[in-house]
Amino acid sequence: MKTTMKGLAAGLAALLAFGLAGCSSDDEPTPSATTTTTAPTEEPADEPIIEVVSYVNARLARTPATVVLPAGEGPFPLVVLAHGHGGSREENIGFAAIAEGLRLKGIASIRMDFPGCGESTESFQENTLTNMESDVLDAIAYAKENYPIDATRVGFFGYSMGGRIGLELVAAESYDFQVLVFLAPAASTPDLKALFGGDEAYNTMQATAEADGFVTYTTIYGQTQELSAQWFADLDKTPTGIETVAAAHASLFGPVVVIFGADDNAVSPSVSQGVADAFSGIISGSFTVDATGDTHSYGFYSDRADILKTVVDAVAASFAGEFGTA
Repeated sequence: MKTTMKGLAAGLAALLAFGLAGCSSDDEPTPSATTTTTAPTEEPADEPIIEVVSYVNARLARTPATVVLPAGEGPFPLVVLAHGHGGSREENIGFAAIAEGLRLKGIASIRMDFPGCGESTESFQENTLTNMESDVLDAIAYAKENYPIDATRVGFFGYSMGGRIGLELVAAESYDFQVLVFLAPAASTPDLKALFGGDEAYNTMQATAEADGFVTYTTIYGQTQELSAQWFADLDKTPTGIETVAAAHASLFGPVVVIFGADDNAVSPSVSQGVADAFSGIISGSFTVDATGDTHSYGFYSDRADILKTVVDAVAASFAGEFGTA
């Protein structure tokens, strides 16, 4: 589905002003197939466009995604957006606002629903770090194959668990991102265990998943999930956190930017600061952005338009500065 963006800027401006309530290394990765529900546009766009697409992923299932392109012929820098645990490619109003902020800076974006999330038809049992990392690489390959993308200017934005996905990709040297921007990245495994009820509760769930294949879990937001044994196994690969491992393997051309708030109630602020510290000693220009004031929502799931604007502006400016589109 293609939608021209005449009037979209005004609509997103209204969202930014008022907010909405809600809940909550290979440079050329190749997905198994790249077919869309509606073929992407082939001619240069006179206006910016949004295209809602789906493509076959490495598991031979379809991944729903949204592509946003600035007006013109390109080639455009690209940012892939990775949502949080149990979220979606929209993150209520958050990811559309970020995509629009990037578009205004001349940057294309692609955002996808991970397994069991949003419009995905896969079971949540497929929602593992391994599969989500594969989905990010598939998204980049899909965008490069079907749109005028500058392959030398590709960046990553990850929110919460999406941030951990980016760190895992860097640690595995799966992709050389020019810029990484994280919003409260869930880098610490002990911190995640606390969020899931503490060590004892976490270990009990893991034992059930290993015995039965999955365990049913209800999040603090009331969402019911089936966490697979592989979900736990993936987290155990880096039992004390991924930030230092990722920093040791970083091969970036630009800085790592970490956005977080002192009142975050899901990812401890010390974890976000730890990610920033791990990279700051290796990559010059890395910095943090203060988005205190709305816990882990960051304006995505609340009426705090000021916090949402802080996040959107920081993301857009960080990529634009490094991509040379500011």
